[in-house]
Amino acid sequence: MTEKGQLQFASVLASSIHDMKNSLGMVLNSLDGIVDPGLHQCRCTPEQVAQLQYEAKRINDNLIQLLTIYRMENAVYEARVDEVDVYDFLEEAFLQSKPMLEYRGVTADLACEPGLVWYFDRNLIAGVLDNIITNAMRYTKDRVRIGAAIDGEFLAISVEDNGRGFPVHMLEAGQHVDRDIDLVSGRTRLGLYFCAMVAELHENRGRQGTIHLANGGTLGGGRFTVLLP
Repeated sequence: MTEKGQLQFASVLASSIHDMKNSLGMVLNSLDGIVDPGLHQCRCTPEQVAQLQYEAKRINDNLIQLLTIYRMENAVYEARVDEVDVYDFLEEAFLQSKPMLEYRGVTADLACEPGLVWYFDRNLIAGVLDNIITNAMRYTKDRVRIGAAIDGEFLAISVEDNGRGFPVHMLEAGQHVDRDIDLVSGRTRLGLYFCAMVAELHENRGRQGTIHLANGGTLGGGRFTVLLP
């Protein structure tokens, strides 16, 4: 890892630990509020359980992303590219996220032609897709669309929502928004950093994977796309 990479990862790590500490604190405080110490019973609502699951998942995802970034930065991990049935891949991610989406009152659609095949690291891109869906759940009003299609010489995997969309400064920064670590506001953007690194790890015939943020699309909110060569 270069000196610049070490400093960048150190900043991501420090800020992410602070973010996870806040999430864990919220989980612990919530548990104190929903457990009756006298009756030893839980007086929680489905909404509270869903929020606890969401925060716990965020902490788990952050830890996985940090470990993966560390391995990639230190050249310990290389992309294991293999043939993937894209529809089955998206359906698996959709089904895994479905319980959490339903708990949060979010309707999800899957848009992909059956039989579409591409080559990429299934585990890494699954982590990227999971991160994007989790983020969309946080900002959508009530709808999410998961899709994939051929875009020129790339496979475009996208997640859209009908929320307020990405802020202007993130759109202007382009795919390198992931390198912007805001330690003051606490916005680590770890997920974006992780997604961009995974995308860049995929190369084919001189072309490299990228991420793209936009507003509008099918649902009118934010649209996060991963382009794989």
